[in-house]
Amino acid sequence: MKPIYLILSILMPIFAGIASVRGNSYYFSAMNGDDTRSPAQAQNTATPWRSLTKLNQIFPQLQPGDSVLFRRGEVYYGSIVAGASGAEGRPIVLAAYGQGYAPIISGFSRLTGWKAGGANGVWQAPCQGCGLRVNMVTVENVAQPMGRYPNSGYLTIQTHSGNNSITDPGLSGGADWTGAEVVIRKNRFIIDRNTILSQQGGTLTYKGGSYYQPTDRFGYFIQNDIRTLDQPGEWYYDPKGHTMNIYYGAGPVPPDVMASSVETLVTVQGKQNIFITGLTFTGSNGNAINLTDAANIVVSECRIYYSSLDGVNAIRSNNLTLSHLTVDHSNDNGMNISGQNNVVSDCIVRHSGNFPGMGNPEHSYIGINISGQNNTVQYNTVDTTGYVGIFFLLGPNLIKNNMVNYFCYLKDDGGGIYTWSGDIDSAAVRNAGVITGNIVLNGVTAPDGTDKAHAAIANGIYLDENSSGIEVSGNTVAHCTSGIFLQDVHEVTVKGNTAYDNQAQIEIRHALDKGTLRNNELSGNTAVAAKGGQVVLLMSAGVTSG
Repeated sequence: MKPIYLILSILMPIFAGIASVRGNSYYFSAMNGDDTRSPAQAQNTATPWRSLTKLNQIFPQLQPGDSVLFRRGEVYYGSIVAGASGAEGRPIVLAAYGQGYAPIISGFSRLTGWKAGGANGVWQAPCQGCGLRVNMVTVENVAQPMGRYPNSGYLTIQTHSGNNSITDPGLSGGADWTGAEVVIRKNRFIIDRNTILSQQGGTLTYKGGSYYQPTDRFGYFIQNDIRTLDQPGEWYYDPKGHTMNIYYGAGPVPPDVMASSVETLVTVQGKQNIFITGLTFTGSNGNAINLTDAANIVVSECRIYYSSLDGVNAIRSNNLTLSHLTVDHSNDNGMNISGQNNVVSDCIVRHSGNFPGMGNPEHSYIGINISGQNNTVQYNTVDTTGYVGIFFLLGPNLIKNNMVNYFCYLKDDGGGIYTWSGDIDSAAVRNAGVITGNIVLNGVTAPDGTDKAHAAIANGIYLDENSSGIEVSGNTVAHCTSGIFLQDVHEVTVKGNTAYDNQAQIEIRHALDKGTLRNNELSGNTAVAAKGGQVVLLMSAGVTSG
């Protein structure tokens, strides 16, 4: 455990910034508020405003240094849209007041009025607040999978035609799945979600998903159809009738069933100098917090639960500080960040990409996904991730003192910490940064839905095609496919690492004709093969020249 002064050194600038604010404070209470009150009244805890709708109305009038404070112990349904910016040293602050648990900004609708549906064992309830789709359902605070056929594993693609259809003779003579979704394991690192346009015998014609074509002998399954419901908790949402269907046999349905009905809980677009601290966000039907072209945003001491896509999604946003967050149960990425000079520190990111077919096709099912220059990812815990734990691109970036555990259990050919630079001239050296002091454990692999012709891959630290200018130092890696895997990399230094109980402790591979493997230095590493069949150093080539 790192010394307490390191934690304080991160928090002090945040607290100092909030303490220096000299603006008005506006209070909100979902239980005792009244939106007809004046701005002057709302500056008194005894006469607060009530709703997020009111906040969005007055947000454009907020001035640098103003605060918006939500009463603790209460739930606020809806979304926040930032309509104004703060200024350097005088941010607009969203925080809490009073006693009790952190204020909850919720996109969940509670479902009641369950009645037995037309299908055996299926129950129905209205969800008038739900829109064209629902992507997250919880029962008694446990995320539930959408119904699927088959209930586990994958069916097998025999043949495919371009990126438009797949054929499985086993479907012939069975149900017509037109209008449902087909989830396709197209390769080791892509799981697509596609709408079925038509079915002719065993051939499904679909649209959507990534540009990758399916792979014969890989897998698929069917979802988003009421006929798939046959296990307790499985659900299907009917957008035409705004009706939720859930399987519970003879019943009854548990009393606490929630469906995501608000797309985004916080939207910050083109705004700067906003602090969000001490709040809980739950039940988004898309990304929980969405930042676009934003700058100098601080999100600290918050909890983000049950996001239908990303917990935090930041696009072209710079100088962000995301610290001391808990991001739990995101259907896609825990955090997805692109921009410069961003810091992700002291966060807990768990259960990212739990259900196949619920996230995006590419760069998905990741704990922390960060792209850009001069970003720092440090002191975080990333646990139980469907694909990569920490994925970084471009650089230089610093990946320091993180704990990554249990990854690549839905998709593989990935790593606990992964980077790739295959889009640049191999003669160039991109300073991708430093990976240091991390602990990476338990790369799981995901052979289901593949032809199993190639070994599953879940490497601890994985520097892929054309990565360059990277220092990998002082890391500990155990229980993975390869502890440290270098594929067609150059100008990379690997020193002072410990690799234990991996199939290969350190592996160096020249895989592609266009790849360049050169000028790499390994020194001072400790590598221990703990079982028979494991190796300390493995060097291989997939090409005969180059």
